Amino acid sequence: MRGSVAFLICLVVCTGTAHGYPVGPPVCLEKMTEQADLVFKGTAISSGPVQDDSFKQYPDFVVEETQFKVVSVIKGDRPPGDTVLFRHYDEAPEPRGRMFQPQHYHFVPGRSYVVFAKKGEPAGSFRQLWMNHTIKEDQGVFLCPDEKSVAKKAVKEVVWSELTTMLASQDTSDVVYAVRQLDQISGGRKGVDTLSDFDRRDVLSAVRGLMTSPDPKVARAAIVLVGSHNPYMSDERTIHWLATVGSGWFPRIGEMDRKTANIGGKLYWKDLVALADSKAPDATRAMAIQALGLVREPALREPIESWLADSSPAVRASAALLLADFPGPESCKHLTALASDPAPEVCSHVARAIGFAQQPELADVLVRLLADEEFNVRQTAAMSLLSFSPKNKAIAAVFRANLENQEFHPLFLLSLARDNPAEYLDALAKAVEEHAEPKHFWGGQIPAFTAWEILFKYLQARSADEVRSGKFDRYLDAMEKVGNYSSSEPRDIYAFYLQRGMTERAKAFRQAAKQAVNYDLDYYFNQVDANPSQYMRE
Repeated sequence: MRGSVAFLICLVVCTGTAHGYPVGPPVCLEKMTEQADLVFKGTAISSGPVQDDSFKQYPDFVVEETQFKVVSVIKGDRPPGDTVLFRHYDEAPEPRGRMFQPQHYHFVPGRSYVVFAKKGEPAGSFRQLWMNHTIKEDQGVFLCPDEKSVAKKAVKEVVWSELTTMLASQDTSDVVYAVRQLDQISGGRKGVDTLSDFDRRDVLSAVRGLMTSPDPKVARAAIVLVGSHNPYMSDERTIHWLATVGSGWFPRIGEMDRKTANIGGKLYWKDLVALADSKAPDATRAMAIQALGLVREPALREPIESWLADSSPAVRASAALLLADFPGPESCKHLTALASDPAPEVCSHVARAIGFAQQPELADVLVRLLADEEFNVRQTAAMSLLSFSPKNKAIAAVFRANLENQEFHPLFLLSLARDNPAEYLDALAKAVEEHAEPKHFWGGQIPAFTAWEILFKYLQARSADEVRSGKFDRYLDAMEKVGNYSSSEPRDIYAFYLQRGMTERAKAFRQAAKQAVNYDLDYYFNQVDANPSQYMRE
């Protein structure tokens, strides 16, 4: 149970969707094809509930059987009568909220799909490949643009043809769907959800022209793809990129790949600049600028100068963020001035840029923004400040000045105390006892638990005589108020006392800890009794 609820991990790195249960990696087209007994393009005729005991029952989901008219068979034998019965999960008509979802699909009558299926019961029926979804939640089915038979025989060729044909659709939702599918299966977002079914450069070439679409939704979907999901394009990725490039400490925040590259931005930066300078909607222009993140093309300095003076706050904000790619005196000058911009989004992006560029010489600017009237500006300033190491005296001074900042308490304390706990024992003890947590916390390990870990590690390093002397009793009391995170913490506290010959205190703590939980802690305490020295928490 160690760490079972001791920390909260942000799960937006991959898909933007957080799951409270294990989810497997996506499966490439080749492996899906291997697993399938039948791969076909078909047009949905109708769907209805079916009784099938091989499908477990889940709240808010129903088992359905969809009848397809077969357009083309890509793998397997053509079914008799040119129809297929495909069994699958679908959402219930009125879902009430759920903690778990199986792999499920919803088919619209009259729409065509490429479907990967395996044989089921009764004979002649087919079913979805797996019951539990992967990180790519819709795997196993691709929407098609039309009912035309396929000219290609290889699965990859068919999927490529269907998706690229859909890019020319007059239906906005179809085009956006095709862009996102091509993005996902060509390595668009590096991480556990990475697929490489298609060459990224081929996908970029196919989608590039859609950036100038008069339809804002289509244009922005294309820009997201061309911009390679670089961390400048997403507010949600701010904390993860700061954890990656910074010298500070964000406990249990997932880092990105420091070598993250923006291949689309590098290839088509001139297109993005032209779009940013066009008469497109301000939001589209601003997104085009952010899609240039990590490109670091020297020729961008000139257009950035003009964008910084643009009448649109969104454009100015994006240009301010792009300054992170060109750190130096000139950028410092711009960022200092832009910190007084009347638009909060500009100020927020100034704070991000300072952290992304790791410019601690602008700590005073972040201090100003930490007092801004807009919470989002204050929060981004705090994130950027915490990306710097308190080994820098100016940064440490800022942290010490903000120890009582209730919005972000105890984050500045934790940064200071990590390498120098002795100076902050009382504050750490208070944070543990009061279960301190910032307002609107951005994720990662629970701060009060982090405070406990720092305090516990400090006490572990003290000699047995010191611990028994009584001078640390104030902190031992706080240590015992760790909270109900998992069985590991009370077990390790109990072992800590036994290792130091404090049997009476160990006995009293054991009794109190057992009363505080509704499961059998004795199982873990008995393990410690057998060999106390084995439990040395690291």
